[in-house]
Amino acid sequence: MRGYFALLTAVGFEVFGTLSLKFASLGQLPLGWLLTAACVVASYMLLSISFRRIPVAVAFAVWEAAGLALITVLGFVLLGETLTPVKGLALLGLGAGAYLLHRGSRGAEA
Repeated sequence: MRGYFALLTAVGFEVFGTLSLKFASLGQLPLGWLLTAACVVASYMLLSISFRRIPVAVAFAVWEAAGLALITVLGFVLLGETLTPVKGLALLGLGAGAYLLHRGSRGAEA
C-alpha cells in the first residue's frame, strides 16, 4: 500500500509542477520555475520509492497515464484548452495500457 501511496503522491507533484510551469510561462506565477523544479524533484523521489514495491513498468505507466490524464482534464477545465473526442480516446488508451501492464505483472508475480 505504501508503494501506491508514494506513486499517487508522485502523480500529484507531477501535475502540480506541470501546471505551475504553465502559469509561470503565462507570467501569472512569478516563482513558478522554482516551484516546478521542486515538484519535479519530489515527484521523482516518490516515484523511486514506489519502485521498491511496484514493478517499474507498472509504476511508470500509471505515473505517466494518470499524470497525462489529469493534465489534459485540468488544462480543459482551468485553461480552456480543447478536449476533443480523439484526445478522450487517447486517454482511454493510456488507461487501458496501464491497466494491462498491471494485470500482466500480477500474473507474472504469482
